Amino acid sequence: MIRGTCEQGRLLDIVENFTLFSDAGGAVVKLIAKNHQFLGVNNALDAVHSIRENQGRLGVFWHTQGSGKSYSMVFFSQKVLRKIPGNWTFLIVTDRQELDDQIYKTFQDVGAVTERQVQAENGEHLQLLLQEDHRNIFTLIHKFHTEKGQTYPKLSDRSDIIVITDEAHRTQYDILALNMRNALPNAAFIGFTGTPLMAGEEKTREVFGDYVSVYNFSQSVDDGTTVALYYENRIPELQLTNANLNEDVEGLIEEAELNEGQQKRLEREFAREYHLITRDDRLEKIAEDIVKHFMGRGQMGKAMVLSIDKATAVRMYDKVQKYWRLYLDGLRVRLASPP
Repeated sequence: MIRGTCEQGRLLDIVENFTLFSDAGGAVVKLIAKNHQFLGVNNALDAVHSIRENQGRLGVFWHTQGSGKSYSMVFFSQKVLRKIPGNWTFLIVTDRQELDDQIYKTFQDVGAVTERQVQAENGEHLQLLLQEDHRNIFTLIHKFHTEKGQTYPKLSDRSDIIVITDEAHRTQYDILALNMRNALPNAAFIGFTGTPLMAGEEKTREVFGDYVSVYNFSQSVDDGTTVALYYENRIPELQLTNANLNEDVEGLIEEAELNEGQQKRLEREFAREYHLITRDDRLEKIAEDIVKHFMGRGQMGKAMVLSIDKATAVRMYDKVQKYWRLYLDGLRVRLASPP
């Protein structure tokens, strides 16, 4: 590690281009790129040097979740500005407002962005920003919207605009992406993503080129950056407690005097099993198990709960809060009791 890091050219590169000072949280923190960021960004820089040969397709930067992609974007853009002559502008494109805010704040905290109001507020503001001279512009892909039948106007012929797209595979093939390319016909594109390109996503390579850097989940686990992923089936069993259920349901349908169309609709509704999955007693058991499992993992960390729909997610939140309070009450009682 020492021999590799302290080779003269590499050490100077780390000091100049891969060291940041972040002012987030009220205290200045020194940040140095990890190995995969250093290698990935330098690969991407090689692609910029060959921007004419690869026709503006700078590649796909696949680094798994939690690997610091936002900082890699900063390292990449800042090194291009320092090392490659040109009046470069970077358009950072996302498809979620929270991602847009997060990436903008990352650039701002390390001093890579000093201009104000370079986050596109709407389509008109985005067009204005692209026609002006800015180092970094941040936008949602949705700001490239046009009314049906309209063609998006060309905003710049510049060939020194680099479009950095976050989670590139999600939004880069529809009308919004086409509008972006109509607006910037000579721009170069690099795609950042936290997930590998699956079968059927070959079009990502057509748009951005092949992988420029790969840092996958198993590498991240080996480095201790990501917690290992395990699968454990903990779904509560659905049990039939009424042996005469079919007859009882048929009797209720007859009493309701449903017509044929209403009966078909009822059958379709219950065929989805939605009502069984979201039964209150089942959700109660899952919520209780979540609290027990989370507190018994033996390590600190976050957790994510996925629900069948938003309404069920809200119900689960309320139920987990209930069992969390019960757990805390029980813990306080045990702590207050003498050994």
